Amino acid sequence: MKRKKWGLVFFVLMVITSWLNAGPVITLQECQELALRENSELLRTKLETQKTSLIKTQSASDLYPSVSGRLSTSYSHTDNSIITTENSGYTLSGTIRQNVFYPGLFSGVKAAKISEEIAGLTLQDAISLLETSVINYYFSILASNELIVVYKENIRFAEENIKRVQTMMDLGVRTESDLLKVKVQKGQFETQLINEEQRNCSLLRELNLLMGRDPSDELTLQPLEPDHLPLPTLEEAREMITKNNYSLLTLQKQMDLQKLSVKMKKESYLPTIAGDYTYSYRDDDGGTMKSQSVGVSANITLFEGFHRKIEKQKAEIDLKALEIQYKNSVDKVFARLDELYQVLETYQKLTEIHTLSLESAQRDYNLITQQVELGAGTILDQLDAQISVLSSKSQLVQARYNTKITEANINQLLGK
Repeated sequence: MKRKKWGLVFFVLMVITSWLNAGPVITLQECQELALRENSELLRTKLETQKTSLIKTQSASDLYPSVSGRLSTSYSHTDNSIITTENSGYTLSGTIRQNVFYPGLFSGVKAAKISEEIAGLTLQDAISLLETSVINYYFSILASNELIVVYKENIRFAEENIKRVQTMMDLGVRTESDLLKVKVQKGQFETQLINEEQRNCSLLRELNLLMGRDPSDELTLQPLEPDHLPLPTLEEAREMITKNNYSLLTLQKQMDLQKLSVKMKKESYLPTIAGDYTYSYRDDDGGTMKSQSVGVSANITLFEGFHRKIEKQKAEIDLKALEIQYKNSVDKVFARLDELYQVLETYQKLTEIHTLSLESAQRDYNLITQQVELGAGTILDQLDAQISVLSSKSQLVQARYNTKITEANINQLLGK
């Protein structure tokens, strides 16, 4: 119950802080939606995806016949001493040409389709990374906001302590050295506050940039209690990752594309086959004439050095390189997954430890403060106790939000 109480205290502090801040309050979901709508890098990736779709359509058009038409007109005038003749007419013709087969015709269409799938996976990966980055910045800012509240609270306590020690010094109970120690501690708290406020502004600028906003725009985030979401076990996550991780899926598609490239290099030894049909109509002073023709052509390159052989070997080498890259990437992703689960477990344990430490530190500070007021304790003991409270609060805040950030990184890795 005490642990939940401390979590509730921090959450209430964040709500109060948000009320004191000016500007509209933005939720995590709104931040993600704005980033997906306005982030310049994501917009560029979307354009590349659209371009790839057009290339696929363009590649498929090679399967359709080409149609051409021609219209010509002529006029002739002959004048000699015997006779004068004139002749005029026009010719209308149309040709339909169909590629039956050429190296890479059908494989190229398949390659274009795979390229479109790769572009789609790249886009999904970019979206996933962007959403995770927003989560990371969002919770980092919330953690920073809580730390600012803690530092301000300690500065207020230090100011009250200065007044108390000043009064006790005037009564001769405390020395000037005691007063100076309290003032030094207040300066340390103020330094921590300044550094954290600077870090907070930097985080807000970065989040604004992710959302396509001006870095200097005012931004107030909705406080959000970092509850833990259920995650699969490590074994389940390792099974999921090869099926759902966007980077690995992209590499799998790249290998499929390279296999098609090898196939296309082999097809370069095959002939090019095409058929055509032409219809022609001519009308002149001599009468009309109609003609039709059908043709089939086949061309094959018998020898052009070792160019085709070398290109095929290069494609096979590139395929092997991709297979090695994929295996290496799987190992790295598994290592990263294991690390994140270990980090998550560490932060969860630290949250429990710092919750207990804060309860003990706060109790110790209260007891020592009572002793100091009764003249039985020293100012140095009180200052040490207050530092322990500050350290426990700060570490608890960081552990709680780092847990949430780690969970978001795990979900991104799992393709969620």
